[in-house]
Amino acid sequence: MYFLRGIPLALLLVVGLPHASAQAVVEWQLTDDAVSLGINGVSPHVEKTAGGDRVFRSDMVPSGTAVSMCNDAGACTSENLTVSGGGVSDFAIASTPSGVRAYFKRIDMASNTQAVYSAACGDASCLSFGTVTIASTGMQVSKDTKAWGVPDPVRLPDGRVRIYIVESPSLDSSCPEKVASYISSDGISFTKESGWRLENGYVDTEILRAKDGDWVMIMADGPGCTTTSGARKVQQLFVSTSNDGLTWAKPQLLTTTDVGRLDPTGYEVSPNVFRIYYAAGGSNDTFTIKRATMRIADTTKGGDAGVTKTPAAKSKTITCVKGKTVKKFTATSCPKGWKKK
Repeated sequence: MYFLRGIPLALLLVVGLPHASAQAVVEWQLTDDAVSLGINGVSPHVEKTAGGDRVFRSDMVPSGTAVSMCNDAGACTSENLTVSGGGVSDFAIASTPSGVRAYFKRIDMASNTQAVYSAACGDASCLSFGTVTIASTGMQVSKDTKAWGVPDPVRLPDGRVRIYIVESPSLDSSCPEKVASYISSDGISFTKESGWRLENGYVDTEILRAKDGDWVMIMADGPGCTTTSGARKVQQLFVSTSNDGLTWAKPQLLTTTDVGRLDPTGYEVSPNVFRIYYAAGGSNDTFTIKRATMRIADTTKGGDAGVTKTPAAKSKTITCVKGKTVKKFTATSCPKGWKKK
């Protein structure tokens, strides 16, 4: 999580894609799991392991990052992260051509900077790591720079590694945050890619799926966004899809505003079903880690109007276009008014 923290956000949510009456449509749906993890912090990152979910998150501990192993029932046990040379935050892990590496943000008081660094994991658990290397001078700014950070590294289908990161070229407007990306052939040295992946105040991105022609990203909206009265908005979660990881569809809202949600992370449990962890805002800027399930559901309008069903086995992910809009649907055909690409 970067600089500004969000306020309270939502619980049960459904986002509908364009559809016609009496026709199968696809909706993204996220529901909180009935578990109490008992862990606090922001900027969680989850790694699925044979022993459960290893959840890293920024917390008030000497290393800057706390770690817990959580089972399916939601029981979490603390683990120790060995860090030398100062605390780290916004911890994440990615498989790279150079091996499994940890990525994180660290503040260097000597140079008055904050930057994204990486290091080779010392073992499969990545509870310790080796020599720390700066990822790019482009991802190094003054330690006082606001609305910046939260690196999200991901292995591309072609083997390269991309880092998505929040930048704010100007703080003079509402929703100043933009998502930039940096690319690397070895997972160590990164070069900035042109353009923006997202604009208009989206932050805390997490790539949930990165396949050829089939990408899924979850994110939050920025705490820099304000209402018409100038007050900060309650942060919410969104989902988007892409064909290449560079150009993304307009994010679809997942949540309402009863409690603040931010910093989502997760992985795909089964086709189109994702386990999500996120930070939920509380009183006095206290944040707890929550767990949820995001899925694509097939809702049939008509006789069973409003009833959500599991997609039929014959359904598949198809790409449909309407004008300049391109969207993916899990269905046997495109909705009325859309054409198969």
